[in-house]
Amino acid sequence: MPVIRPFRGLRYDPAVVGDISKVVAPPYDIIYDKWRDKLYERNSSNIIRLIRTKEEPGDTEKNNKYTRAKEYIHSWIRDGVLKPDEKPSIYVRSETYEIKGVTKTRYGFIALLQLEDFANSVHPHEKTLSAPGIDRLNLIKATHTNLSQIFSIFSDANGEIQNTLLEVAEKTPVTEFMDEQGIIRKMWMVDDKKTMREREIIIADGHHRYETSLAFKELMEGTRRNSEEPFDYVSMYFSSADDPGMTILPTHRKIGGLHTFNEKVFFHNLSREFDITFLENISLDETLSLIKRDSEKINIFGIYTSKGFAVAKLKDPSNPKEVDVEVLHNVIIEKILGITPRDITKGQYLHFCKSSEHAYGDVACGKDQISFFMNAITSKELFRVVLNGRRMPQKSTYFYPKTLSGLIMYRIDRDSLKL
Repeated sequence: MPVIRPFRGLRYDPAVVGDISKVVAPPYDIIYDKWRDKLYERNSSNIIRLIRTKEEPGDTEKNNKYTRAKEYIHSWIRDGVLKPDEKPSIYVRSETYEIKGVTKTRYGFIALLQLEDFANSVHPHEKTLSAPGIDRLNLIKATHTNLSQIFSIFSDANGEIQNTLLEVAEKTPVTEFMDEQGIIRKMWMVDDKKTMREREIIIADGHHRYETSLAFKELMEGTRRNSEEPFDYVSMYFSSADDPGMTILPTHRKIGGLHTFNEKVFFHNLSREFDITFLENISLDETLSLIKRDSEKINIFGIYTSKGFAVAKLKDPSNPKEVDVEVLHNVIIEKILGITPRDITKGQYLHFCKSSEHAYGDVACGKDQISFFMNAITSKELFRVVLNGRRMPQKSTYFYPKTLSGLIMYRIDRDSLKL
């Protein structure tokens, strides 16, 4: 079982920065450039200056976005913008949000996880792209800080941990605010180790950050003086897959720039393995509703090309059915379209899209050639696949809401571990 422990978190001091909602930010990988600019303007101490520092003209090996992030965090600690907590704690979190007209609250907690190689008790659920990993390693080398948490899930069918978190949530939170997306964020600090009962965990979000922490640990081994070192740990957010507030959304796919793409040939080849229904006078929302029917038993996808919408159902699904995203990648993207795993890793031809409207719009305007609309994977499917040792394709899931960067940071030094 994984080893989990409390730590002295590095946090913004409200007495210095004021409204905490002005200094936190979503994870770096969903922030586009204009959003980053807004966060830069929102507050001079916003975490965006650390997690996605701007590049500047004339950047060099000795003066660049990573050295600037290092300068920012050092000055913020020196000036009291960031302060370490006095004692190690477990940080219980809740996010209350609305989705499709329903209000939900997801609970979880932040603690340190002792790093271990994958496939022991920590399991990745999807493959990763190469470029983000290099970027995150450069950042952790410069700042020696986990600036945000890896998001993990665990099974808690009997609600043992969930009930403990709900008890904590009856108390007055140390932090409470509404973020720019209308999500109510709360946090409590506790030292009750019952919160930390160990489970096998699956990384939901932050594979690059976990791999980066493993690489950083390896780099630091030459400095080891004790059996337990700060670089042996990474900060992680843990949440129950059985929490009623857990939401997993699909990530849709777009294909663009594929010179060999021929729509007629594509549908001809697709019809060998799928039953295809071409749709007329139908909206995107109606198409998304159609692909939800029988989705528990059959692999089904929505498709949009310049000629309109279609629905494709696998002719001979397995029982239980294979995960949709694996069928899409293995059968359609790789076998029929000829896009290789190496192409995908390099970011060629295949693009990921959280918004179905964007996936539709980018094909409608001619930016891309074809879109595939997905149903979300279920927690049950996810555990079945991952605990059998398989990694799904990149961007197979979209856990909502994202955890925020900036609420708690783990400074990778001995003071963070002191009791």
